[in-house]
Amino acid sequence: MNINNQINFYFANRQYTLIWQDLDPKIINEVIFFVFNEISSKNKLNNLTFTDTNTQPIQNSLPHFIQSQHIFINTLNSNNTSLINKEQEWEFQNLYQIHQNQLIIQKYKKLQKMETVNYQMQTIFNLNQQYRETSQNIKDNTNMINQKQSIERSASTYPITKIQSTNNQIIHKRLAELKSYTIEEVQLHNTYKDAWIVLQDNIYDISYYIDKHPGGREQILRGVGRDATFLFLQHHPWINFHYILEKFQVGYLIK
Repeated sequence: MNINNQINFYFANRQYTLIWQDLDPKIINEVIFFVFNEISSKNKLNNLTFTDTNTQPIQNSLPHFIQSQHIFINTLNSNNTSLINKEQEWEFQNLYQIHQNQLIIQKYKKLQKMETVNYQMQTIFNLNQQYRETSQNIKDNTNMINQKQSIERSASTYPITKIQSTNNQIIHKRLAELKSYTIEEVQLHNTYKDAWIVLQDNIYDISYYIDKHPGGREQILRGVGRDATFLFLQHHPWINFHYILEKFQVGYLIK
């Protein structure tokens, strides 16, 4: 593959290299969006910031990325930036070869190729669109929850007009500390109105979210009352589930 553009992103002990030649910037932006979602999901990150090799902030935009070429990915609470050593070998490397109609991902560990994954570019577009729709759905739901809580706080000042909450789950979660549960305890919460789910050892009470699930009630109910990590990653590995479900977390799984 002839290369006339290359961007290198760095996060923790992993390097992400994107290479392409003479492509529509929209395609590159979609691949970058896909990569950022993968990083956010695997590392449970909510907000990403970017710096160059001189620790100067970089805007999240393709022209700035191309100009810098080497970009460090940070979170609001951490700084991942360090000076680049040309002889440095990153433990993990992902190479993204971007073509008009496909994306080829080659994954390395200590310079040894582990696997190659091919995506049709339309698949990348579809995955990104599903992520955007899910994120927007969650934002809408969060706004609705915040509005309801605001009404309840106001209502508590006037006992005569106090509104009884139909969403005790959110209030309870904020008042109680997160606890540890066994998988047997999780299995007791396996109904539509009492639905717990385990994702990467985090336990969430998704009772309120079931009807909001973009994939439908039936699909999400397949994972309640058990560890649904594998099932979740099968269908939407690009989604940062903790960002979406953080308000619904009730505890951690004891193994």
